[in-house]
Amino acid sequence: MPAEARVTSIWKKQKLFVAAFLIAGGLWFFIDGEWTWPRSNERWKEHTRLEKENRLAEWPAIAKSRRWKIEPPEKYHDQGEITGQFVIANLLVVSGAIVLFYWLSQKRRTVRIDHEAVFTPAGTRVPFTAITGLGLKKWESKGFATVRYEIDGRKGEFLLDDYKYDRDATHEILKEIEVHLLARTQPQ
Repeated sequence: MPAEARVTSIWKKQKLFVAAFLIAGGLWFFIDGEWTWPRSNERWKEHTRLEKENRLAEWPAIAKSRRWKIEPPEKYHDQGEITGQFVIANLLVVSGAIVLFYWLSQKRRTVRIDHEAVFTPAGTRVPFTAITGLGLKKWESKGFATVRYEIDGRKGEFLLDDYKYDRDATHEILKEIEVHLLARTQPQ
């Protein structure tokens, strides 16, 4: 009867990848706003100056001496566009940090049962007699079951997720909760 459902490897990898992707994207936008676009603007200004002075023949030599690309930039990036790069960079990095902290707080969680109780992902011990209901509306389609309980007048609930936690152990835990709920509702 005792069972333990740990967070799955795929869930941990997926959330870590999302955090890394968001942070890397933020760094990309920061690099564009801090270095790439301002340097592109320097090339644009120099190319435009030479073009106005009818000295474009000098462009390849100037570009080569400054280690620039020979082809001129496609456009000039104004200050609003550069500021936008920093705004997007901050949003992505903050979002990535939130996902990373969530991942850190969740990756070692477990749901387990013993002969008398279920232990929530947060570690709260919920005796089977304190369980007041079971929401199975999304169990078949999504693998989510909401377990509601009341301990000393305090109501609470937690989610059983057969994607986040080991599938077989999560199903075993749900069956055990159902057995205890059914036994309480059956006439003696």
